[in-house]
Amino acid sequence: MVIYVGNLPYDMEEDELIEMFEEYGAVRSAKIVRDQITNRSRGYAFVKMDDRAAAKRAIEDWDQGSIDDQIIKVQEAKFSNKMGNKPEGKSKKRSSKRI
Repeated sequence: MVIYVGNLPYDMEEDELIEMFEEYGAVRSAKIVRDQITNRSRGYAFVKMDDRAAAKRAIEDWDQGSIDDQIIKVQEAKFSNKMGNKPEGKSKKRSSKRI
């Protein structure tokens, strides 16, 4: 399962994020999203965990939790498709009916 973690402190590092989630189970990877030019954190990250139950426990425990006095958002990641930035399964079909 891929977990979205938002509103992170800008100085947080991936190893800290891994440590935070390893309490719940094995972490496959953690990636803090960074600005391409400045390399500064953009304040959010993605954590991959193979054990879905462990990932759900981590989400429940950390969502609306606090790191360095910042409330963080933790939820299952939702990715959009590559063809138009619309969430999978939520595309609208145009009507072929003419008025």
